[in-house]
Order: sequence, then C-alpha cells, then structure tokens
Amino acid sequence: MKVIAAVNGLITAEVAALYALRYAAQHGSTLLLLHVENPADSLDEVERSMAVIEEAAAIDQVATERILLTGSPAQAIRRYLLANRADTLFCSTRRRRGFFENSFSEQLVRLALPVDLAVVQVVRLDAAHAVRHMVLPIEEDRLSVKKFAFFAGLAQAYGAAAEVYSITPVDSKKLAELDMLRTRALLKKINDRLSHYAKLARFMGIPFHIKHAAARNEIDQVLHHLSHHPFQLMIIGGRRLSILSRLLRRKPIERLLHETPINTIAFYDRDHG
Repeated sequence: MKVIAAVNGLITAEVAALYALRYAAQHGSTLLLLHVENPADSLDEVERSMAVIEEAAAIDQVATERILLTGSPAQAIRRYLLANRADTLFCSTRRRRGFFENSFSEQLVRLALPVDLAVVQVVRLDAAHAVRHMVLPIEEDRLSVKKFAFFAGLAQAYGAAAEVYSITPVDSKKLAELDMLRTRALLKKINDRLSHYAKLARFMGIPFHIKHAAARNEIDQVLHHLSHHPFQLMIIGGRRLSILSRLLRRKPIERLLHETPINTIAFYDRDHG
C-alpha cells in the first residue's frame, strides 16, 4: 500500500503531508511526495518542502519517493493514479469563505479517483506533530467501516484518545418530547449499533468513547463541542460533489471547514463517489 501527499511548496501542504506520513508509518507504507509542475508554484520551495518531509520520514523509518508530473494538476494526478496503485491521497486546502471555489482540492473531490481522498484544512501549523485527542462527529449511528478505519488508523498512529460524537438532529417539537425514558432508549439504540466499533477500538488499544448530543443545528453543535474540549484533530466524512454543486446553496461541510478552530480532515471514500 502506498500513501500519497500532494506537495506544492506551501506550509499547509507540508502539514498535510505530515499527517500522511504518520498514516503511512502506521500501515508500513511508502510515502509518495507528488507535485504537478505549475507556474504558480516555486520549484525551489517544493524541493525544500519535500526535503523537510523526507527528513521526518527518515526518523520514522518510512520510505519515500518523489513523483513529478506535468499537465493540468487534477487530471495529471488522475492519470497517474489510474496507472499506479495507491491507497490514500492527502492534500491540503486553503481556508476561505467558500471552501469549494474551483480550488485544487475541489477538483480532486469532483473526480472519480481510484483512491481514498483526505482533504486537510490546516488551522494550526504545529498540531500535526502531537495529536492527543481526536474527534469524529457523525449523525446518530451513521458511521461507515472505511471512515472508522481511517479515523482509528490515525488515532493509533498518534497514540491518541478517540471520540465518536453522535449528534441526533431534532426540531423544537421533538426536543420537547425527549423525556428521560425516551432519551435513554434512543442512546441505547445508537450505542448498540456502534458497539462493534467500540470493540474494534479496544482491540487496537485505542482509548475510545462515544459521546451524544441532540441539536437543531449539527454544525453549531460540533463547533460548540470543539470550543469546549481539547481536541487537536477532527475527522469528518466528506461527500463527493456533482458538477452543479456551486449552483446550490453552501454545503454544511463547507461551513464546518471554514469555521473549525482545529485542524480537520475531510475523508472521501473511493467507494462512494
């Protein structure tokens, strides 16, 4: 298995590559440092950034390779991936009001890539070196095996405690109807459905727990939770975009990536294009 980090000479891409490095180290994988030649990028900065990542990889005893491509960046990467097997591609995204604004990460999300895609929103440059607490927000019990495997793999790589934050969307009427008996029944149902993930985390030696909330606005609830707990990394499930996505209203994932106070990775499973 090979893990790819897209490098463009910017510090945010370098931080994203450090997450890729930890992930590759955990799985015994080679780390490919990939750059598509672009007039907007400084090759000197790209080479400097690659050297920094290679130095860190040597400490973790992770093999690295440099891959230089030409052409339209997203399409060049797609052609490379179709011809070469890899597991996960990490790339950074810039913090902006509209996350999906024809950015490089947006173009990758739109493509049917034969790899899992991890889009990294960097808020703190130093946070990739030490992750002690991670969180994965989900709606009720909606958690795929692949999303959990990615989350747990990074938690294990860092030796971090892992929390699944289950949010039940409710309107005002439903919230008023949630008495103690109904609330306990609801939480038990969710915990039962997530119990196999808790068992797997214990087998992997990951300190793990499930926390619950009921809220009318899931994004507000996640942001409130992040502001009151010492997490260093959040993993969220992404959803691939259609060609018409920019014509639609702003997606919740865009707001979360724009307003998150901590480094966040949006995980796009290759099997759910």
